[in-house]
Amino acid sequence: MQREDYLATLILIAGLLAATLSGYLREATLAHQLGTGREADIYLIAFSVPEFVIIALAIILPPAFIPLFTGYRREYGEEEAWRLGVRVFGSVSVLLILVAALAIISAPIYLRWLAPGFNLDEFSQTVRASRFMMPAIILMGCGILIGAVLQVYRRFESTALTNLVYNLAFVAVLLAAPIVWLVGNTALGVILGASAAFLIQIPFLWKHRLVLRRINIFRQAGRINQLASKGISEFSRLAGPLTIGYAVHHTIWFVDRAMATTLGVGSVATLNYAYRLSLVVGQLSGLAVSTAVFPRIAEQADSGDDEGLQSSLSDSLRFVWMIGLPATCAIILLRKPIVQVLYQHGAFGQASANAVSEVVAWYALAVFADAMCQPFWRVIYAWRRVWTVSGVNGLQTTVRIFMNIVLIRYFGYLGIAISALVGLTVQVLFLGWLIQRRLGMHFVNQWWQDARLVILATFLASFMIAVLARQLLASPAIVALVVSGVSGVVMYFLVIGFSKYWRRIHSGIKALKSPNGK
Repeated sequence: MQREDYLATLILIAGLLAATLSGYLREATLAHQLGTGREADIYLIAFSVPEFVIIALAIILPPAFIPLFTGYRREYGEEEAWRLGVRVFGSVSVLLILVAALAIISAPIYLRWLAPGFNLDEFSQTVRASRFMMPAIILMGCGILIGAVLQVYRRFESTALTNLVYNLAFVAVLLAAPIVWLVGNTALGVILGASAAFLIQIPFLWKHRLVLRRINIFRQAGRINQLASKGISEFSRLAGPLTIGYAVHHTIWFVDRAMATTLGVGSVATLNYAYRLSLVVGQLSGLAVSTAVFPRIAEQADSGDDEGLQSSLSDSLRFVWMIGLPATCAIILLRKPIVQVLYQHGAFGQASANAVSEVVAWYALAVFADAMCQPFWRVIYAWRRVWTVSGVNGLQTTVRIFMNIVLIRYFGYLGIAISALVGLTVQVLFLGWLIQRRLGMHFVNQWWQDARLVILATFLASFMIAVLARQLLASPAIVALVVSGVSGVVMYFLVIGFSKYWRRIHSGIKALKSPNGK
């Protein structure tokens, strides 16, 4: 990756770290107010469709829009690119309004399938809350598209701030709203959080205000209209298959929650808390790196620069591995004190903490596998092989549904988390194989050279964490977490730093011993 890509990655990591910490605050607030009882299950089922669409928009819009906008800038200039952007924004806004209206009308139909374990009163609350949340998808979709435009200009601040602002607004509502109907308070938090996440994007467009003033989006004749129509058609051809691929992949999202409602009160909430806790691995590694490097990957793919693409992919995977592997091991080893510190308050008791801790280990591994997929996905998007997305997602979803059916019989809701690990591992291996066929083995060999060092450093850091955590079992959870975690981080970076220093010394000695050395 180039210097500006590393800078963008650091900006995104900082933003995602803030978003992750505020996300933990959001989950901790939910745990305090709702625990792992039925109200928590109702909120999660009600939020399933809005969350599904919001995540879909974050996955579909940037990959479909960024390569297209990049190509228009290069071929036709700034004004044509922005004219296309405004047209796409308008089309997406209208589409989202229609989707939200359809979801509000049909809520009683699809929620019956999503909540087979709910009684009549619980189902009624779920429908009311879900309908109230639906406008959030319009606000979040518009904000995501604005963020995608800014990413082309290497402006990642708004993207980094989106989740942070959403989480803080959600927490503020949940804490400040009168406790009349807790599920209703969470629905209000979703709406106001989405509003804040959209509004935070607007100031970052100020730099481009002159271009927006110059373009006339209502011209209906000549080359401008032809280019706009061509761009909208191309965007639809990219976004359509990506939507199908996402829907195929995230069918498992609904399957998991629907199955969990039949496995006892609190099963949906237990899986959610564990999964949210594990997401830090993917957000600080796969998501941050792939988002930062995607505009460059899109440019390299558009120009046919396979050598540059190999380098960008190899560097991205190295970065994901360097952050994701030690983070995964740390979460697994420290899962009990983490859950106790973050969640075990108010309505969230010891039994809930034990249940969530049991699931975290499997979800952490699954999220790490998904993080490794993210750079591969960006290359697939840049190549515009959108139907490949549907095929690979279909494979992963099929594996997970089959594993759910088998594993739930033996492990209950824990089987859903194990199934996620199996499915995402299959996905990362298959994606790696597909891209290796096109780019060759060079990037694989280069990546493994540094991967060995990360494995060694992670092993030593994990050993220190495990030893200290065992010694501090009788201490307060916060003490065990801080002492063990900080010691592990220090050990990891000491090993990495010493190894790089030793490599420099070794290279210098080899240079002196060479025939041309002086």
